[in-house]
Amino acid sequence: MDYKPRFTVEIYHDLAPHLAGISSKEFFLDADKLIEAWKITTEWTLDTFHGRLKPRTPTAAPNSYGHLVCLGAPLHYSDTAEPNITAAADSLEDAIKMLEDAKGMDFTACPIFKQYVELSRRVKEVFPEAPELSGLGVEGPLTSAALFRGDGFYYDIMDEPELAAKYLELMTDSVLEFKKQLNTFVGLPPVGQGGGGLADDLASMVPPSMWDELVVPFWKQYYKGATLGSNHSLHCEALVPAHLPYLAKAGVTHYQPSVSPQLTLESVKANTDLPFDWLLYAYQVTEMNDQQLADWIAKAVSFKPTNIRTQFGAYTASIGKIDRIISFMDIADTYTKA
Repeated sequence: MDYKPRFTVEIYHDLAPHLAGISSKEFFLDADKLIEAWKITTEWTLDTFHGRLKPRTPTAAPNSYGHLVCLGAPLHYSDTAEPNITAAADSLEDAIKMLEDAKGMDFTACPIFKQYVELSRRVKEVFPEAPELSGLGVEGPLTSAALFRGDGFYYDIMDEPELAAKYLELMTDSVLEFKKQLNTFVGLPPVGQGGGGLADDLASMVPPSMWDELVVPFWKQYYKGATLGSNHSLHCEALVPAHLPYLAKAGVTHYQPSVSPQLTLESVKANTDLPFDWLLYAYQVTEMNDQQLADWIAKAVSFKPTNIRTQFGAYTASIGKIDRIISFMDIADTYTKA
């Protein structure tokens, strides 16, 4: 079958508060300002790209830590940056106990869940295309375990690998239960009927030599519990070539490296047979002239990724480099409209 490249331009949600002149904290917590920011951003996108780029679908402001906040991780808002969390457990034993105590909890009764239900309702009133419930996220098992425990987790896996494995099994179960309750809340089957996606960036912090014990089993556990389908996508940043042979062992069927500076097209192809997509980083596209963009895209196309992507948000707009995104789209058109 002939290869037909696919291109995608993704819009960061931080563009909305930037264009609206509001703080990140206001965007996350003030429904009226959130909605106005999306109105401005939708109109700006249509005007700037003359209808060539679909505006980002308005949602409650995306927070990847909803599950961990429900479990007790302190959440901190900032005027100038994304919300973040701090560790909830002082030791591996404490983390395990907290997860054991949380078994059977009703995530939908947690304050942040109720907050996002209300924010999503307000957004959908204005933007009917918005999902019924959006913005409240969940991280993968390794990322969740590391954030909930803190930096001590990386010592734990060296000092107490068996206990760390028990912790990861409990965390994976909790991640799956959160996803099931989210699905049920919006009227979907608890377990996905199609493919399943996993985002687990901090797995990259585990040395490849430990993946058989501390990553592969829990990704397999996740996919088995998250979906009845056979398509298992993975978003995991900052991997190195030595990690890649473990992806298929964990049941991954499509890989998104995203921001992984130590990987090249050549090293991905040399270390895994999995389909993958390829990203031109937001901080690189802004520095490239038309010829550099054309060369980068031509090389990417030659390796036949499933999708060739770039991204932009507040940074690109603030430095006046939106023309680089338009040039990316123009060059992409020479492949897709040929």
